[in-house]
Amino acid sequence: MDIKNGLFIIGVIPTILFAVLTFIFWWKIRKLKDLRTLRLGRLSFFALLFLWITINGIIGSGLVLTELHQNVLLLLLIAEAVVMFLIIPMIIGIIVPISIVVLTIKMWRRESKSIGNLLLAIVVLTFLVVDWIHLSMGRLPDSWIWLKILGMVYPILSIYLAWQFGIFFLSSWVYGRRVRKQRANYYVVLGAGLIQGEHVGKLLGNRILAAVKAVRDNETILVFSGGQGPDEKVSEARAMQRYAVEVLGFPIERTMLEDQSRTTYENLFFSSQLIREKFLFFTSDYHVFRAALFAAMLKLEAQGGKGGKTAMYYRVPAFIREFIAVLNYEKKKHMIRVGIIVAIFLSIAIVSQIGYFWNQR
Repeated sequence: MDIKNGLFIIGVIPTILFAVLTFIFWWKIRKLKDLRTLRLGRLSFFALLFLWITINGIIGSGLVLTELHQNVLLLLLIAEAVVMFLIIPMIIGIIVPISIVVLTIKMWRRESKSIGNLLLAIVVLTFLVVDWIHLSMGRLPDSWIWLKILGMVYPILSIYLAWQFGIFFLSSWVYGRRVRKQRANYYVVLGAGLIQGEHVGKLLGNRILAAVKAVRDNETILVFSGGQGPDEKVSEARAMQRYAVEVLGFPIERTMLEDQSRTTYENLFFSSQLIREKFLFFTSDYHVFRAALFAAMLKLEAQGGKGGKTAMYYRVPAFIREFIAVLNYEKKKHMIRVGIIVAIFLSIAIVSQIGYFWNQR
């Protein structure tokens, strides 16, 4: 057996192993009884990771048998290194924060001018300031070793936060594609604020349009869910019904109203009490997965339909707010994990500082 064949076999064995792992995780995704879980994102991450390794293994094993494999393999490794260690960090560390600030300011100018709509930009700017402070810690003298060690908590927590966001993003993305073909007798449209207290805005209009477009037969009933806020002249449900009938031409006899709810939680719960069978719900694209998590928490037979389209300047900040809200669902678990990380580094920092003073004696 020559060297090429030996290297080929050595490359094929782990490639087959990772191909099997890819299939296992893909199969686990397919067999999930309920897609309304963040486990969907974790399984998807490992399926994609092992698929990427498998593809690289196939390419590498194939190139071993060619004459130019060393040069080609080197170019591939350089390209992957550039993507992994330059382009991706640049996107995450520079482009994404700047884009969030720009899009948030754009949303604040085009939508309601509230501090809440600027909160995300303020958080991003705070992170950039903390980044600068963290980098400055590297120039501290050895007498501040405790602070240097404690400063390592920041990048670790940043990685933890990035991991949680990645899982949420993958869960949302995969969920949206897996439930597209589902059908039900009832489609529930979740309400949103009204323009001038009585008119359906573009955001809410797109939710209604998505539900109307999803109707495939003459039996599906649209349930419009949304109560009347203190600054609204009519209930959101009534305004949505009027929009569906007068603007989109949907038959009024195939509509129902749920006009008591004030939150997404109540939208789903009160609608389920009204319908008492399986239903699909329609909301904005960025909000579908979090609403699905709500439905799972309530143990409802409800899945998210295709989300209503949202302008990019609104979607990105809104999606990140959804992520923050999902983190808040399990805040106790995250606080315990963060507390353990901080406690470990605090202990190391104290011991290291004591050791430094002892050596200076």
